[in-house]
Amino acid sequence: MDRLARATGTSMFMVLHSALAALLTGHGGGTDLPIGTMVAGRTDDQLADLVGCFFNTVVLRTDTAGDPSFAELLARVRETTLSALDRQDVPFDAVVRATGLPPRGPQVMVIHHEQADAERLEGGIGSLAAVPTGVTRAELTLSFYEPRGDGPVHCGLIHATDLLGASRARQLADEYLELLHRVTAHPEQLLSELFITPSKRSDNA
Repeated sequence: MDRLARATGTSMFMVLHSALAALLTGHGGGTDLPIGTMVAGRTDDQLADLVGCFFNTVVLRTDTAGDPSFAELLARVRETTLSALDRQDVPFDAVVRATGLPPRGPQVMVIHHEQADAERLEGGIGSLAAVPTGVTRAELTLSFYEPRGDGPVHCGLIHATDLLGASRARQLADEYLELLHRVTAHPEQLLSELFITPSKRSDNA
C-alpha cells in the first residue's frame, strides 16, 4: 500500500479510504458516498497553547460512478480530500446548517491514527479485525494505525451491532483485506472487475 501511495502521490489514508468506498459500492452502497473523518481542529493559532481536544468532523464526498479503475478512484479521492482539508476549519454543524441536512454525522468513517508504536501492534504484513465495542458514533468506522518505519498497518472495523452482526462484520473485514491486496497489486483494475457487484449477481441469478 505504501508503494502504491508513493507512486500515485497519495497517502495511506487515501488508499484505505478508496478501498472502503469501492467495497461499499460493490455491496450496493451507491456511487455517491459521504465518508467522514476527523481532523485535529487546531488550524487557529489562538488554540496553540490550549489543552484539550478540538476535533472536527470533515465529510469527504466520494464519487465511484462510471466504473473507474482503482487508480482513477484514488485520484478522485485525493482531489476531494485535499479540497476538504483546505476547509477543515469550518465546523461540521455550520456545514449541516448551510446544506439543510439533518443534524446527523456521517454513518461511515475512516479514522487515521498517525505514528502508532509498531512494537505494541501484533500481526504479519497487516491485520484487520471487526470490533464490536458497545458504543459507536457511526454505523461503520474503519480505524487504522500506521506504525513508524516499515511496520504493518493494522485496522479495526468498528460497527453498530444492531445493523451488522459479528459474522457479517468479519466477512466484510476479510473482503476488505482481500480487496486491498488486489488493488495494490493491480490498481488499473476497474471496480467491476474487483468483485461481483449486486447488479451482476441479479443478472446471473
